[in-house]
Amino acid sequence: MKNYKVGLGFDVHKFSKKKKELVLGGAIIPLARGLEAVSDGDVLLHAVTDALCGAAGLGDIGDYFPPSNKELKGIDSKKIAKFIFKKIVNRFEIINMDITIIADKPPLVFHKKEIMKSLINIFYISAINLKIKSKEGLNVLGGKDAISCLAMVLVKQI
Repeated sequence: MKNYKVGLGFDVHKFSKKKKELVLGGAIIPLARGLEAVSDGDVLLHAVTDALCGAAGLGDIGDYFPPSNKELKGIDSKKIAKFIFKKIVNRFEIINMDITIIADKPPLVFHKKEIMKSLINIFYISAINLKIKSKEGLNVLGGKDAISCLAMVLVKQI
């Protein structure tokens, strides 16, 4: 079991007041407001990438892509995820991912297949479990004005 490592990632972003696309797991979700962030605001990829960093002992994505770096404004989170993936691919095999998106709006269940397809294309694995949960109207994990995401990954040291 010592060759296996687990990583946990979390991210939350509030909805943007500006017109912006909502991006989750690299997939564009139509008819929804985007999220505020230095990057494109993809909370799902940020959580998964942080989970991969944790499993591989690489700190977090802010160590590589600091929010204070204005040159990163609007960066595609797929670039961030692929950068970290390249750092681990020769050292670790991703065994599986378990991801929970927490949002009341928009209704994301209709976009689950598209998000899954995008994740499979980014990380080259199909062992991904994606859950979409409501906050039941409670003001937790971002309230009604945000989307949050939790991600756990299991990797095996090569």
